[in-house]
This record gives sequence, structure tokens and C-alpha cells, in this order.
Amino acid sequence: MEKIKLLSASESNEGTTFKPQDSGSTRASASPALGITVENSVAFSYEELASSTDNFSLANKIGEGGFGAVYYAELRGEKAAIKKMDIQATQEFLAELKVLTNVHHLNLVRLIGYCTEGSLFLVYEYIENGNLSQHLRGSGREPLPWSTRIQIALDSARGLEYIHEHTVPVYIHRDIKPANILIDKNSHAKVADFGLAKLTDVGSNSLPTGRLVGTFGYMPPEYAQYGDVSPKVDVYAFGVVIYELISAKEAIVKQNGNAADSRGLVALFEDTLTQPDPTEDLKKLIDPRLGDNYPLDSVLTVAQLARACTHENPQLRPSMRSIVVALMTLSSSTDNWDVGNFYGNQNLLNLMSGSPEQQVLCNHHVVLFRPMVKTTSLHHEKQRICVVDGVDNIKG
Repeated sequence: MEKIKLLSASESNEGTTFKPQDSGSTRASASPALGITVENSVAFSYEELASSTDNFSLANKIGEGGFGAVYYAELRGEKAAIKKMDIQATQEFLAELKVLTNVHHLNLVRLIGYCTEGSLFLVYEYIENGNLSQHLRGSGREPLPWSTRIQIALDSARGLEYIHEHTVPVYIHRDIKPANILIDKNSHAKVADFGLAKLTDVGSNSLPTGRLVGTFGYMPPEYAQYGDVSPKVDVYAFGVVIYELISAKEAIVKQNGNAADSRGLVALFEDTLTQPDPTEDLKKLIDPRLGDNYPLDSVLTVAQLARACTHENPQLRPSMRSIVVALMTLSSSTDNWDVGNFYGNQNLLNLMSGSPEQQVLCNHHVVLFRPMVKTTSLHHEKQRICVVDGVDNIKG
């Protein structure tokens, strides 16, 4: 089987640079066809991938994306998902290979290996429970409980916060949507599909992009109109995903089933949340499969968080770090959480807008605060508990 000649990452239009091979590493694999060395990844042969999928049979096909089909496989004793990509998707193949061989997090899908024989193949860990879109709108599935929806939002936010805040360079996903959020057997979420990921320097506010990519309904105005890319592009799309978690509606809603009379989900929620009392109309937007099994105050707060994420001005959107903090608090105590109107609570506004006095504790990026009268303790990576007795009275 002939290997495909690809541009190396350093030659590609994205300006990606792969780490040179470490001669002392037994975990790096070199691909002459790629002209790169890929660390922490396995170079599979076409024969092995074909054998593990029964020659990529329809029976093993588990999904179809914009850049190719995905197949279930059992490979070297491990369940796996193999994405078979079109030759035209070379740039996306290299982008995803770059991100997932250098970035590792519990809430990001794990790349096992790749192959460049005949076609382009990426081999991932197998996530048993499908994607979020299937759970929200697919038939034959139990509705996700409200607490599980909050957990899925939190897991996804943690994955995005990691690539926005804790990697060098910083990565921007550019295609956050329910179809790219995978759900495991424990109902935890992992962000997937980094084929459109863009890298930028730490601290960069935005960068121009040569082409408009992504999914309509999830693109913020500054990107759709001017091509400006920043981490706030992902924040906007994440806000749309939150609205979908609440409503189970698609990002573009057909009014009365008429595609010609469609509205964005952001606009529908904006009309509701700007009312003096949005609760009655908000109930009409909540996924009917939830019945009455949700705390309305929690739903309203999450909707207000989504509204902040989808603000027209990217500078006024919260960071993913702040979103993680808000969702951690919500998930820890939905019954006792009540902040009133999001935009009327200045302390929470400071937190969400990244006010440094609200965000830095014990020299770690962790914020803890007490909802109502119940103190919530969250842990940073050293497992030391920070005790907080008020959002404006922080002790580490």
C-alpha cells in the first residue's frame, strides 16, 4: 500500500511546527510520508486498521463527519474509533494530529495513533455513549437529567479551558457543537474533532484567518463577518451548546417547520431573557422531555450564563476559566444556588469578566465562593482546600 506524500506541518498554511524526534524516546513514531515525528502516538499499518474494522464495513461504521467516516475497531486489545479521512482533508488531518499528540486532558478525546497509507486515518479511544447531539435529539434514548446536563457542560468547559489557558501555544477549537462533544459510559463529556483547530500565542486577543470554517449557528459575529479568531469564538459556540442543553433545539430553529423562516437559538433565548420576568417564556423553551424534573432557578441561571457567552461583543464574554468556576458551583449545589439576575449581580459579573481580585487564590487559578448560606469548597491541583466565606471576602 503506497503512503501518501503530505506537506509537513512546518510547510502547511497553518504554520504548525511539530516537535523534533527525541532519540531517547521509545514513544515517538516517525512518518517519512508526513515528514514529521509524532510523539505519544502509534503509526499503524493500513492492513491492521482494515483487519480491525472488517475492511471498513458498514456494520462497523458508527458515524460520518465533514471530513470522513468513523468506524468501530478492536485494535491491539483496545476498543478504538478510526476516522477515515479524504485526501483533500490533509490540512485538517495535520491540525488534529498536532493538537492531540501534544495536548492531553481528561475532557479531551485521546488520540491513539494514525496511518497515512492509502487514505488518512486517525485512531482514537472509543467513547461508548455517542455524542451530545444524539442524546439531545436522537430517538430511542432516555432524556438526560438536568444534573447530567450540567455535568456535561462542566466537562466540556474544562476541556476548552485547558486548551485556552494551559497550553503553549494556545489552541482555538473553532467547531464546538454537540456533535463534537462525546459522552462516555459514566455520562462524562470529552471534546473531540480538532480538525479546524487554530493555534495562537499566549495572550493574543485575536488573529485573522484566511478562510471561514465551522458550523453556522455557532459562529459569533466578529468571526462570521470579519474572520477574527480568538478563544472567545469557542466561548460563543459553547454558549449556544448551553442553550441546546436547556432546550434540546438545534442552533438554527425552523419556525413552524419552515426552513425559510428560521431563527437562531441565540435570538430566541435573547428575546426571552431580556424580558422583566423571563420565567414563563423560558419554561416554553426547556426540553419537554425533562417534564417538571428541573430546578427553574438553576435553568434560569444557566441560561443567563449562556447569554453572557453569546454576547455580541467578544470582550464582554467570560473566559472559559470563569465559566468552569460558575458551572462547578452550580453542579455542587443546584438546590441552594440563587444569584438572582446574572446581570444584576456585580460580584458574579466581576468573576465572569475575569476580574483578577476575584480569580487569583493561593497562587492558583481557582475561585471559591459561597452560594447563599452554604459554603462550597473546591480543590485545586494540590488538593488543598480553599475556604471562602463570601464572594467578596476570599481567604486562601
